Amino acid sequence: MEKVEIDLSKTKLGEKQKRELQELFDNLQGLFSNKPGLTYVLFYEIDTGDNPSVVSRSNRHYRVKQEILDYHVDKMLKEGTIIPIQSPYASLVVLCRKNNVLQPDNLESYRFAVDYRKLNAITKYPRYPLPLIDNLIMNISHTGIMSALDLRSGYFQMAVNTSDIVKTAFVTKNGTYAFRRMPFGLSGTAPNFQKAIYIILKPVIGKFGNVYMDDVIISSPSFT
Repeated sequence: MEKVEIDLSKTKLGEKQKRELQELFDNLQGLFSNKPGLTYVLFYEIDTGDNPSVVSRSNRHYRVKQEILDYHVDKMLKEGTIIPIQSPYASLVVLCRKNNVLQPDNLESYRFAVDYRKLNAITKYPRYPLPLIDNLIMNISHTGIMSALDLRSGYFQMAVNTSDIVKTAFVTKNGTYAFRRMPFGLSGTAPNFQKAIYIILKPVIGKFGNVYMDDVIISSPSFT
């Protein structure tokens, strides 16, 4: 069982309330995980119509960046996020610096991403409305206690439609892989994710729950 580590130093709770909240987390450890879950309430689909597949050649990475790329690929393979594949599609991998505090050779200093611009150009964009910020603010304006939840790797908690996995293929020096879970950078990921989270939380949205993408706010009249 994983230990739930929480930081209550920035909360406006009293010491007694902090202890009670810590006890609650300790008793509910089974509900939390450091690994993203996976929902099947909605699959991410990539509608490319009758367009032919798109291909980009693999780009060259210097030794340090190649090590970082290999690290991310190995990690996603172990987590089941990606799979090895043969595909008529091929997009480029890009490494984006995400933390200037870490040294450039640190494995966590770059974010793994795929350049899906060619694929997005032939993909039909699915429409689904995002909540209006003004409405969300109004819904929580008279709340006694607000609890903010941030989903871990939210996009990776959505499955890619089986027949569309092949379209997410990306090329590396060591082979071609594709995403089983919805990655960043693809057309329509935001509305698909918003629709999925709405389906899951529909019974509580507008009552004591509000959601915008992977940010969930629980409204409570009091601590108890």
